[in-house]
Amino acid sequence: MKITAAVARPGRTGFDIAPLSLDDPREDEVRVRIAGVGLCHTDLVFRHAGEAVYPLPAVFGHEGSGVVEAVGSAVTRFRPGDRVAISYRSCGACDRCHDGDAPYCRTMPLLNYTGARTDGTRALHDEAGDVASNFFGQSSFASHALTYERNLVKLPDDVPLELMGPLGCGIQTGAGGVMNSLAARAGSSILITGGGS
Repeated sequence: MKITAAVARPGRTGFDIAPLSLDDPREDEVRVRIAGVGLCHTDLVFRHAGEAVYPLPAVFGHEGSGVVEAVGSAVTRFRPGDRVAISYRSCGACDRCHDGDAPYCRTMPLLNYTGARTDGTRALHDEAGDVASNFFGQSSFASHALTYERNLVKLPDDVPLELMGPLGCGIQTGAGGVMNSLAARAGSSILITGGGS
């Protein structure tokens, strides 16, 4: 299908808004119409590092929200019309995933940082050829993204969908940093600086 995306290209700064073709969902994929995204430092680091770190051209975006439009035949927990937040991809099968430590999934780099599906194919294309996709299992800097069940969380109907994108990284990372790493107790004082989530 034809979509619009913010594309990072070699030899350029920033992003070009451009038409792309998006593959139909495979059996384990979910197509989401994006309603909101967060812009994270991680997206900018990968963009500015360029081809030394990630293949270009590419579509980044790793914290999105939207509405499920289509699901593959193996997808069981989501259906068209579901409102969702999209986060990083994990395998669900390794020891770390089984222990509840999905952010430290043994296959995290393969699933999130290669610019392709695990079989090496890319889900995005332009007139010149393939465009790196599957950034954090989503590439949500686009009107539509292909993602996976483990990336998705259903959202209630009464939350503003366009504001839920940062739940996928910024809010959970910030909350996790305060609650888990810092272990701030109720009633304690902390100082949070910066303008992010």
